[in-house]
Amino acid sequence: MRAPSAAQVAVVAMLPPLTMNLAVGLQPVFSDGSRLPPAQAGALVGLYALGLGLGQFLAGNAADHWGRRPTLLAGLALATVATLLGTLADAAPLLLASRLLAGLGLATALVVPRACLRDVHAGQSLQRAMAVLSMVFALAPAITPPLAWAATELWSWRAALGLGAALVTIALVASWHGFPETRPPGTRPPSLAAWAALQRHAGVRRTVLAFACAAAPFFVIAALGPAALQSSVGFSPGAAALLLGGTYLGFAMGSQWVRHRAATPGAHHVALGIGLVAAGALLLAATLAWPATALWILGLTLYAIGHGVVFPASFSLVLQDVPHQAGIAAAAIGTVHMVAGACSAWIAGALPLAPHPMLVLAVGATAGASALAWWRMPRPAVAPAR
Repeated sequence: MRAPSAAQVAVVAMLPPLTMNLAVGLQPVFSDGSRLPPAQAGALVGLYALGLGLGQFLAGNAADHWGRRPTLLAGLALATVATLLGTLADAAPLLLASRLLAGLGLATALVVPRACLRDVHAGQSLQRAMAVLSMVFALAPAITPPLAWAATELWSWRAALGLGAALVTIALVASWHGFPETRPPGTRPPSLAAWAALQRHAGVRRTVLAFACAAAPFFVIAALGPAALQSSVGFSPGAAALLLGGTYLGFAMGSQWVRHRAATPGAHHVALGIGLVAAGALLLAATLAWPATALWILGLTLYAIGHGVVFPASFSLVLQDVPHQAGIAAAAIGTVHMVAGACSAWIAGALPLAPHPMLVLAVGATAGASALAWWRMPRPAVAPAR
C-alpha cells in the first residue's frame, strides 16, 4: 500500500480552511449591508462550516465503503463547481447556496487525509503526523484573510472567491493524477450499528464534545472578529484581517508543541489545550472593560495556541480507538466539530447584540462547555493492572 506524500496530504488538507478564511477576509466587505443583509454576511462562514460538518458524515461512509481516492475526487469535483458558481453569483441566494455546496464537497478533504494518516500510522507516529497536518491548517487562517481583503481592494470580492475556485480546481487535477488509495483490507463497511457503537464509546464521546466546544470559538472569531475589533479598538478592515491572521499563527505553535511531545498521552495535551482556550476567553472578556490592542492580541494568541494543542491530540485519540473504521471515526469528530462551529457562528451573528460583547459571550460559553465536557463527562474504563 503506497502512502500519499506529505505534499499531497498538505495540499488537500489546506483547502477547507483556506476557502473558509477567504470568506473571513470578505466579512468587512459584506457586513456593510450593501451586498448582503448583515445576518446573511455571517452566513458566508456559517453555511460553509455547516456544509463541512454535514458532508463529513457522507464522506466518512464513502471513504470506508468505496475507498479514500474516489471519495476525495468526487468531493473535489463538487467543490470545483460550487466555488465557480460562487465566484459568478449575481444574487445572494446563489452565493450562499454555493458556500453550502462547497463545504459539502470539501468535507472529503477533511476526512480523507486524516483517514489516510490512520491507515499508515499508529500511536506516537499518528499523533506526530496529526500535529504536522494541523500545522498546515494554521497557514490558511494566517494568510488568507489579509489576502482576500487585498484582492477585494485591488479588484473585487469575486477575485478573492475566484482564487479559491482556482486552487480547488488545481487540487482536483493533481489528485486525479497522483493521490493513492490507502484503505486497508481489514476496513469494515460502514453501517448504522457502527455509528451507534462509536457514539456509545465513552472515550470517543468525551473527546469529540470537548474538542467541538474548544474549536467553536474559532468560527465565532472568524464571523464577528473584524467587526468586534473595529468597534472595540477602531481597527480598519485591513488591520483587523492582519491581526486575526497573525495571531492565528499561535495554532501552529500549539501543534508544534504536540509534534515534539508525541510520546506524551493525548489526553494530557487535550487538558492543556482546553486550559489555554479558557485563558484566552478570559482575556477577551477583559477587553470589554479595557479595550486595548495588547489584550486582544494576547487573548487571540492564547486561544489559537490552545486550539492548536487540542486539535491534533483529539483526532489522534479518536482515530487510535477505532483503527478499522478510520473513515467514520474521522467523520464523527469532524462532523460534530464543524456543526458546532457553524451553529455557534450563525447564532452569534443573528442575535441582536453588538459584535464585541457577542463575541466575548459566545467564546466564553463554548470554552466553558469544553471544560465541562472534558472534566465532567464519564471517562473510558481502565483495565486493572496485573
